Amino acid sequence: MIQVDIQLKRDNFDVVVQETFGTGITGIFGPSGSGKTSLLNAICGLAKPERGSICISGKKVFSIEEKINIPVQQRRIGYVFQEGRLFPHLSVEKNLRYGMKAPDGNGMFNKVVELLKLGHILQSKPAKISGGERQRTAIGRALLSSPELLLLDEPFSALDVSLRQQILPFILKIQQTIRIPILVVSHDISDLLKLTNRLCLLKQGRVIGHDDYHVLLRRPELQTSFSSHSLINAVTMTVARVDEESGITTLSYGEKENWIKVVCEKSRLTYRKGDQIKIFISSDDIALSARRLPYVTIQNQLEGVIQDVIERGNIRICIVNVGFPLLVEITAESLKRMDIGIGYPVWCLFKSVAIDVAG
Repeated sequence: MIQVDIQLKRDNFDVVVQETFGTGITGIFGPSGSGKTSLLNAICGLAKPERGSICISGKKVFSIEEKINIPVQQRRIGYVFQEGRLFPHLSVEKNLRYGMKAPDGNGMFNKVVELLKLGHILQSKPAKISGGERQRTAIGRALLSSPELLLLDEPFSALDVSLRQQILPFILKIQQTIRIPILVVSHDISDLLKLTNRLCLLKQGRVIGHDDYHVLLRRPELQTSFSSHSLINAVTMTVARVDEESGITTLSYGEKENWIKVVCEKSRLTYRKGDQIKIFISSDDIALSARRLPYVTIQNQLEGVIQDVIERGNIRICIVNVGFPLLVEITAESLKRMDIGIGYPVWCLFKSVAIDVAG
């Protein structure tokens, strides 16, 4: 748990944050220049607030009143910068080992190399590996410092779409395996939602919302924060069946395997029954129907109930409970034509090719 109560002076405004960040992954979201990186810098010790305190895992690392300011290298925080900042003259292995503060008695080096799939490039220099591999190396170096907290500042901004897809599963796997709190900064909501639904929204140095994504979406005063971004559904599901012949993987949600299932195209990874994976579906790739459609090629048809309708210009965002909240984007005209609203039963339809997968 990270407790932050600070005021940090910036050129145009002060960053004032009084928040508690729990375990798991929290996305720090806001436009460029809103104070996201300043918040990370204060937590790790690269910036000194004018007032307040910072507590990590029950230990105060900063306090104006108590005159505590633990040096950066002693705060047990792994910080991955936007550009990675690897040493160009060192091999990947030497970059990784640079982060180690003690003898590797428990084989952590080999565990991190395996976790991040870096074994084949250990002797390579940073200039000779891909952008995704450089970013994974930077994350590995941070993990080998035995951190109690991991900070990622715009980890995807320098990567193209395909490289982003490579990094996502590794960050998810880190949290599942090492189980330390992770704060991820981004100005791209789609990137963050592929990692977590827990968001902290910053605007001009102030936290304007800190909650689950679906809760924040319902707040009218926050609509401008999301209005220019496409909405992504991110759901963790369980592999129920793998059909290698058809290339189709059947997924279920919840304790009962057949309670809710979706079918998605087999991704680049090979799955086994019982694996946990995360799926992503854009809200505008889902259609609504008043009934199940038996004679169509769309394999995914989930029955649900409309819980809420959010107005966004001439667009309506329906939050449909299908066992988990599903965001569906339709026009105001379609909502009126179908004569549906809160409390109405509907079917959510989407093609298997509309699903992206990480995990």
